[in-house]
Amino acid sequence: MMKKQQFVVVLAVLALVACMALAVSQRWRFPLVNRAVGAVLLPVNGVVLFVHDKVASFGASRRLNSTLQEENAQLKSRLGHLDSAEYRIARLEAENDQLRAMVGYKQRNPEETLLPARVVGVDLGDLREHFFLDKGTADGIRPDMLVTTSAGLAGIVEDVYDHYSRVLYLSSSSSRIGVKVQRYGSNSVGVLAGHGPASASLRLMYLAKDADIRPGDLIVTNGLGGKYPPGVYVGKVASVASDPAGLQKVAEIDPAADLRVLDKVFVVLHVDEAALLAREVRQREQEAASRAAGAGQKQSAAAPAAPAK
Repeated sequence: MMKKQQFVVVLAVLALVACMALAVSQRWRFPLVNRAVGAVLLPVNGVVLFVHDKVASFGASRRLNSTLQEENAQLKSRLGHLDSAEYRIARLEAENDQLRAMVGYKQRNPEETLLPARVVGVDLGDLREHFFLDKGTADGIRPDMLVTTSAGLAGIVEDVYDHYSRVLYLSSSSSRIGVKVQRYGSNSVGVLAGHGPASASLRLMYLAKDADIRPGDLIVTNGLGGKYPPGVYVGKVASVASDPAGLQKVAEIDPAADLRVLDKVFVVLHVDEAALLAREVRQREQEAASRAAGAGQKQSAAAPAAPAK
Protein backbone atom coordinates (compact mmCIF):
# COMPACT_ATOMS: atom_id res chain seq x y z
CA MET A 1 0.00 0.00 0.00
CA MET A 2 2.83 2.32 0.93
CA LYS A 3 4.65 1.67 -2.29
CA LYS A 4 1.51 2.41 -4.27
CA GLN A 5 1.14 5.79 -2.58
CA GLN A 6 4.77 6.62 -3.23
CA PHE A 7 4.34 5.63 -6.85
CA VAL A 8 1.32 7.92 -7.17
CA VAL A 9 3.24 10.84 -5.59
CA VAL A 10 6.17 10.32 -7.93
CA LEU A 11 3.86 10.26 -10.94
CA ALA A 12 2.17 13.44 -9.75
CA VAL A 13 5.52 15.22 -9.29
CA LEU A 14 6.73 14.08 -12.68
CA ALA A 15 3.47 15.23 -14.26
CA LEU A 16 3.79 18.62 -12.56
CA VAL A 17 7.40 18.99 -13.67
CA ALA A 18 6.45 18.01 -17.21
CA CYS A 19 3.63 20.56 -17.25
CA MET A 20 5.96 23.27 -15.96
CA ALA A 21 8.56 22.39 -18.57
CA LEU A 22 5.96 22.50 -21.32
CA ALA A 23 4.62 25.75 -19.96
CA VAL A 24 8.06 27.30 -19.82
CA SER A 25 8.83 26.15 -23.35
CA GLN A 26 5.44 27.51 -24.46
CA ARG A 27 4.54 24.21 -26.14
CA TRP A 28 1.41 23.67 -24.08
CA ARG A 29 -0.79 26.31 -22.58
CA PHE A 30 -1.93 25.79 -19.01
CA PRO A 31 -3.22 29.09 -17.66
CA LEU A 32 -3.06 28.06 -14.03
CA VAL A 33 0.32 26.43 -14.43
CA ASN A 34 1.64 29.40 -16.41
CA ARG A 35 0.61 31.78 -13.67
CA ALA A 36 2.24 29.56 -11.08
CA VAL A 37 5.37 29.35 -13.14
CA GLY A 38 5.42 33.09 -13.65
CA ALA A 39 4.86 33.73 -9.96
CA VAL A 40 7.74 31.45 -9.00
CA LEU A 41 10.25 31.79 -11.81
CA LEU A 42 10.01 35.48 -12.74
CA PRO A 43 11.30 36.80 -9.39
CA VAL A 44 14.03 34.19 -9.43
CA ASN A 45 14.87 35.12 -13.02
CA GLY A 46 14.93 38.79 -12.08
CA VAL A 47 17.33 38.12 -9.25
CA VAL A 48 19.52 36.02 -11.52
CA LEU A 49 19.53 38.74 -14.21
CA PHE A 50 20.30 41.41 -11.59
CA VAL A 51 23.22 39.42 -10.24
CA HIS A 52 24.42 38.67 -13.77
CA ASP A 53 24.26 42.35 -14.76
CA LYS A 54 26.13 43.40 -11.64
CA VAL A 55 28.82 40.80 -12.20
CA ALA A 56 29.12 41.74 -15.88
CA SER A 57 29.21 45.46 -15.00
CA PHE A 58 31.85 44.86 -12.33
CA GLY A 59 33.98 42.85 -14.77
CA ALA A 60 33.61 45.50 -17.47
CA SER A 61 34.47 48.22 -14.96
CA ARG A 62 37.57 46.33 -13.85
CA ARG A 63 38.66 45.81 -17.44
CA LEU A 64 37.99 49.47 -18.29
CA ASN A 65 39.84 50.66 -15.20
CA SER A 66 42.79 48.41 -16.00
CA THR A 67 42.82 49.66 -19.59
CA LEU A 68 42.66 53.30 -18.47
CA GLN A 69 45.45 52.78 -15.97
CA GLU A 70 47.61 51.14 -18.61
CA GLU A 71 46.92 53.93 -21.12
CA ASN A 72 47.59 56.54 -18.42
CA ALA A 73 50.93 54.89 -17.60
CA GLN A 74 51.82 54.80 -21.30
CA LEU A 75 50.92 58.49 -21.72
CA LYS A 76 52.97 59.43 -18.64
CA SER A 77 55.90 57.45 -20.00
CA ARG A 78 55.61 59.19 -23.36
CA LEU A 79 55.39 62.59 -21.70
CA GLY A 80 58.39 61.73 -19.57
CA HIS A 81 60.37 60.77 -22.66
CA LEU A 82 59.29 63.96 -24.41
CA ASP A 83 60.24 66.12 -21.40
CA SER A 84 63.56 64.31 -21.12
CA ALA A 85 64.25 64.74 -24.83
CA GLU A 86 63.28 68.41 -24.70
CA TYR A 87 65.59 68.94 -21.73
CA ARG A 88 68.46 67.16 -23.48
CA ILE A 89 67.93 69.21 -26.63
CA ALA A 90 67.83 72.48 -24.66
CA ARG A 91 70.96 71.50 -22.73
CA LEU A 92 72.82 70.56 -25.93
CA GLU A 93 71.80 73.82 -27.58
CA ALA A 94 73.04 75.81 -24.58
CA GLU A 95 76.32 73.90 -24.54
CA ASN A 96 76.74 74.39 -28.30
CA ASP A 97 76.12 78.13 -27.92
CA GLN A 98 78.68 78.30 -25.14
CA LEU A 99 81.25 76.33 -27.15
CA ARG A 100 80.69 78.53 -30.20
CA ALA A 101 81.20 81.62 -28.03
CA MET A 102 84.44 80.17 -26.65
CA VAL A 103 85.68 79.35 -30.15
CA GLY A 104 84.79 82.89 -31.20
CA TYR A 105 86.79 84.31 -28.28
CA LYS A 106 89.82 82.24 -29.27
CA GLN A 107 89.56 83.43 -32.88
CA ARG A 108 89.30 87.07 -31.78
CA ASN A 109 92.33 86.73 -29.48
CA PRO A 110 94.89 84.59 -31.33
CA GLU A 111 97.78 86.04 -29.29
CA GLU A 112 96.46 84.43 -26.10
CA THR A 113 97.40 80.86 -25.15
CA LEU A 114 94.28 79.52 -23.45
CA LEU A 115 93.53 76.46 -21.32
CA PRO A 116 89.85 75.43 -21.18
CA ALA A 117 88.62 74.69 -17.65
CA ARG A 118 85.37 74.20 -15.83
CA VAL A 119 84.05 75.76 -12.66
CA VAL A 120 83.44 72.94 -10.18
CA GLY A 121 82.53 74.88 -7.04
CA VAL A 122 82.13 78.23 -5.30
CA ASP A 123 82.60 79.52 -1.79
CA LEU A 124 79.67 78.81 0.50
CA GLY A 125 77.88 81.48 2.48
CA ASP A 126 77.37 85.16 1.75
CA LEU A 127 81.04 85.95 1.04
CA ARG A 128 81.31 84.21 -2.30
CA GLU A 129 84.72 85.62 -3.22
CA HIS A 130 86.27 82.51 -4.78
CA PHE A 131 85.38 79.81 -7.26
CA PHE A 132 87.21 76.57 -8.07
CA LEU A 133 88.46 75.11 -11.35
CA ASP A 134 89.10 71.50 -12.32
CA LYS A 135 92.66 72.30 -13.47
CA GLY A 136 95.85 72.82 -11.45
CA THR A 137 99.65 72.73 -11.53
CA ALA A 138 99.55 69.47 -13.48
CA ASP A 139 97.89 71.43 -16.30
CA GLY A 140 100.34 74.35 -16.20
CA ILE A 141 98.34 76.78 -14.07
CA ARG A 142 100.21 79.19 -11.78
CA PRO A 143 99.11 81.88 -9.33
CA ASP A 144 98.17 85.31 -10.76
CA MET A 145 97.02 83.89 -14.08
CA LEU A 146 93.80 85.42 -15.40
CA VAL A 147 90.57 83.48 -15.91
CA THR A 148 88.18 84.65 -18.59
CA THR A 149 84.88 83.57 -20.07
CA SER A 150 84.02 83.90 -23.74
CA ALA A 151 82.68 87.37 -22.85
CA GLY A 152 85.43 88.80 -20.65
CA LEU A 153 87.61 88.63 -17.53
CA ALA A 154 86.13 86.70 -14.60
CA GLY A 155 88.87 86.33 -11.98
CA ILE A 156 92.48 85.89 -10.91
CA VAL A 157 94.08 82.57 -9.94
CA GLU A 158 95.02 82.80 -6.25
CA ASP A 159 95.91 79.28 -5.05
CA VAL A 160 96.92 76.29 -7.17
CA TYR A 161 96.94 72.60 -6.26
CA ASP A 162 97.78 69.52 -8.28
CA HIS A 163 94.41 69.12 -9.97
CA TYR A 164 92.34 72.15 -9.03
CA SER A 165 92.70 75.89 -8.48
CA ARG A 166 91.06 78.56 -6.35
CA VAL A 167 90.21 81.75 -8.23
CA LEU A 168 89.39 85.18 -6.82
CA TYR A 169 86.26 86.71 -8.35
CA LEU A 170 86.91 89.91 -10.29
CA SER A 171 84.10 91.45 -8.24
CA SER A 172 85.72 90.57 -4.90
CA SER A 173 86.47 93.49 -2.58
CA SER A 174 90.09 92.33 -2.42
CA SER A 175 90.53 92.15 -6.20
CA ARG A 176 92.92 94.71 -7.74
CA ILE A 177 94.17 94.78 -11.33
CA GLY A 178 95.63 97.44 -13.61
CA VAL A 179 93.54 98.39 -16.64
CA LYS A 180 93.40 100.95 -19.42
CA VAL A 181 90.95 102.49 -21.88
CA GLN A 182 91.02 100.71 -25.24
CA ARG A 183 90.25 103.68 -27.48
CA TYR A 184 92.24 105.58 -30.10
CA GLY A 185 93.60 108.79 -28.60
CA SER A 186 93.13 107.79 -24.97
CA ASN A 187 95.99 106.72 -22.71
CA SER A 188 93.98 106.60 -19.48
CA VAL A 189 95.04 103.95 -16.99
CA GLY A 190 93.80 103.05 -13.52
CA VAL A 191 93.22 100.28 -11.01
CA LEU A 192 90.10 98.14 -11.17
CA ALA A 193 88.56 97.03 -7.86
CA GLY A 194 85.49 95.04 -6.93
CA HIS A 195 82.68 96.31 -4.71
CA GLY A 196 82.14 92.90 -3.17
CA PRO A 197 80.43 89.61 -4.15
CA ALA A 198 76.91 91.09 -4.15
CA SER A 199 77.72 93.89 -6.59
CA ALA A 200 77.31 93.65 -10.35
CA SER A 201 79.60 96.57 -11.22
CA LEU A 202 83.32 97.28 -10.72
CA ARG A 203 85.11 100.50 -9.78
CA LEU A 204 87.97 102.01 -11.77
CA MET A 205 90.06 104.18 -9.44
CA TYR A 206 93.19 106.37 -9.52
CA LEU A 207 92.35 107.96 -12.84
CA ALA A 208 93.94 111.36 -13.50
CA LYS A 209 91.52 114.24 -13.06
CA ASP A 210 91.94 115.08 -16.77
CA ALA A 211 91.79 111.42 -17.92
CA ASP A 212 90.20 110.92 -21.32
CA ILE A 213 87.52 108.38 -20.38
CA ARG A 214 83.84 108.38 -21.21
CA PRO A 215 80.80 106.07 -20.93
CA GLY A 216 80.92 103.26 -23.48
CA ASP A 217 84.72 103.00 -23.55
CA LEU A 218 86.15 99.47 -23.58
CA ILE A 219 88.40 98.49 -20.67
CA VAL A 220 91.25 95.94 -20.95
CA THR A 221 94.11 94.89 -18.68
CA ASN A 222 97.20 97.08 -19.14
CA GLY A 223 99.93 94.61 -18.17
CA LEU A 224 101.95 97.25 -16.32
CA GLY A 225 104.40 95.75 -13.87
CA GLY A 226 104.34 92.38 -15.61
CA LYS A 227 102.20 90.67 -12.98
CA TYR A 228 99.15 90.23 -15.21
CA PRO A 229 99.07 89.89 -19.01
CA PRO A 230 97.85 92.84 -21.09
CA GLY A 231 94.92 93.11 -23.46
CA VAL A 232 92.38 90.88 -21.69
CA TYR A 233 88.92 92.40 -22.10
CA VAL A 234 87.15 93.42 -18.89
CA GLY A 235 84.01 95.40 -19.74
CA LYS A 236 82.57 98.81 -20.59
CA VAL A 237 82.49 102.15 -18.80
CA ALA A 238 79.02 102.77 -17.37
CA SER A 239 79.61 106.21 -15.79
CA VAL A 240 82.40 108.65 -14.92
CA ALA A 241 82.58 111.11 -12.03
CA SER A 242 85.12 113.10 -10.02
CA ASP A 243 85.97 112.10 -6.48
CA PRO A 244 84.75 114.39 -3.65
CA ALA A 245 88.15 116.11 -3.42
CA GLY A 246 88.29 116.71 -7.18
CA LEU A 247 91.77 115.19 -7.43
CA GLN A 248 90.92 112.22 -9.63
CA LYS A 249 88.17 110.59 -11.65
CA VAL A 250 86.31 107.42 -10.72
CA ALA A 251 84.43 105.25 -13.22
CA GLU A 252 81.89 102.47 -12.80
CA ILE A 253 82.55 99.48 -15.06
CA ASP A 254 80.01 96.89 -16.18
CA PRO A 255 81.88 93.56 -16.44
CA ALA A 256 81.45 91.72 -19.73
CA ALA A 257 81.36 88.33 -18.00
CA ASP A 258 78.29 87.31 -16.03
CA LEU A 259 80.00 86.69 -12.70
CA ARG A 260 76.84 85.24 -11.16
CA VAL A 261 76.82 82.22 -13.47
CA LEU A 262 80.17 80.70 -14.42
CA ASP A 263 80.63 77.30 -16.07
CA LYS A 264 83.17 76.87 -18.85
CA VAL A 265 86.10 79.29 -18.76
CA PHE A 266 89.63 79.85 -20.10
CA VAL A 267 92.82 80.22 -18.08
CA VAL A 268 95.15 82.64 -19.88
CA LEU A 269 98.46 80.77 -19.80
CA HIS A 270 100.40 83.26 -21.91
CA VAL A 271 99.95 86.35 -24.03
CA ASP A 272 102.19 87.05 -27.02
CA GLU A 273 102.72 90.75 -26.31
CA ALA A 274 104.43 91.42 -29.64
CA ALA A 275 101.44 89.99 -31.54
CA LEU A 276 99.06 91.89 -29.27
CA LEU A 277 100.93 95.16 -29.86
CA ALA A 278 100.88 94.59 -33.61
CA ARG A 279 97.13 93.98 -33.52
CA GLU A 280 96.54 97.14 -31.47
CA VAL A 281 98.68 99.17 -33.90
CA ARG A 282 96.64 97.86 -36.83
CA GLN A 283 93.41 98.70 -35.04
CA ARG A 284 94.61 102.23 -34.26
CA GLU A 285 95.71 102.75 -37.86
CA GLN A 286 92.31 101.56 -39.08
CA GLU A 287 90.55 103.89 -36.64
CA ALA A 288 92.78 106.81 -37.70
CA ALA A 289 92.09 106.11 -41.38
CA SER A 290 88.36 105.87 -40.69
CA ARG A 291 88.42 109.18 -38.81
CA ALA A 292 90.39 110.87 -41.59
CA ALA A 293 87.96 109.58 -44.21
CA GLY A 294 85.02 110.82 -42.15
CA ALA A 295 86.61 114.25 -41.72
CA GLY A 296 87.30 114.48 -45.47
CA GLN A 297 83.66 113.71 -46.28
CA LYS A 298 82.47 116.40 -43.87
CA GLN A 299 84.81 118.98 -45.43
CA SER A 300 83.61 118.07 -48.92
CA ALA A 301 80.00 118.41 -47.84
CA ALA A 302 80.70 121.79 -46.16
CA ALA A 303 82.71 123.29 -49.08
CA PRO A 304 80.70 125.84 -51.19
CA ALA A 305 79.90 124.90 -54.74
CA ALA A 306 81.99 126.59 -57.46
CA PRO A 307 80.13 129.43 -59.25
CA ALA A 308 78.92 128.65 -62.74
CA LYS A 309 80.78 130.47 -65.56
